[in-house]
Amino acid sequence: MILAVLGAVFVFVSVVGYVGSVRAEVGQMTQVLQLTKPVSAFSPIDGSMVRKARIPSKWASASMLTEAKQLNGKAAVTNIQQGAYVDKGMLTDRPTLQPGQREIASLINAETGVAGQVRPGMTVDIYATFQEQQQNRQRACALRIISRALVKEVGQLKSQQGANANDVDQVVPITFVLSAEDSLKLTHAESFAQEVRLALISRQGEPQSPKLGPVCQATPSI
Repeated sequence: MILAVLGAVFVFVSVVGYVGSVRAEVGQMTQVLQLTKPVSAFSPIDGSMVRKARIPSKWASASMLTEAKQLNGKAAVTNIQQGAYVDKGMLTDRPTLQPGQREIASLINAETGVAGQVRPGMTVDIYATFQEQQQNRQRACALRIISRALVKEVGQLKSQQGANANDVDQVVPITFVLSAEDSLKLTHAESFAQEVRLALISRQGEPQSPKLGPVCQATPSI
C-alpha cells in the first residue's frame, strides 16, 4: 500500500515536472488570428472568417494580426489555406472610389471575359468588336476601349438569353471602378458591340500602357 502511494506521488511529481519543463521551453503565449476557411486571391476577408488562436510568443511575428478589426477593408493578395495565421503580408486594401471615379457594373460573357480568373483588385484592359455598314461592304473593327480598368466586385455566373431566341449565354456581372468618360465607353460597348473581352494585366504592371490603334477589316456585303 505504501509503495503504491509512493508510486503515485512519484508519477504526479514527474508529470508536474514535465509540464513545467514544457511550459518553460515554450514560453509565454499570445493570441493571433487564424483562418477558419480558405480564402481565394483578391477576395474580401473579414472577422467572420477567423478565430483567435493561442501560440507561443516566440513563434509569432510582429506582422501577425491579433484583432478582427484589423481586417476592415482588406482582401487577400493570394490564395490562403484554412488554418493559416493571418499576416499583414497576406492582405491588401480593397478598391475604393476616388474623386471623379464611378462604380459601374457590366455583364461580361464568361467565355470572352477570362472566365473564373478575374478577381476583385485585379486590373484589366477592355476590348470590343464593332461592325458597321459602309455602302456595299461591312467593316468590322476591334479596339481597346478602356485601359487599366480596376475590378471591384465579381458576381456569380448566370444564364442570359443570347442574340438568337435559342441561344443561352453564360455571363458574369463585374463591377469596375472607372472615370466618367470610361464609364460611358463601357456603356456604349455593352449596348452596341458584338463582343466585349477582358484582358488581365500582370500584377507587376507595365512600364507604360502600349498605344493600340483599332484593327479593322472590310468585307463585301452579300
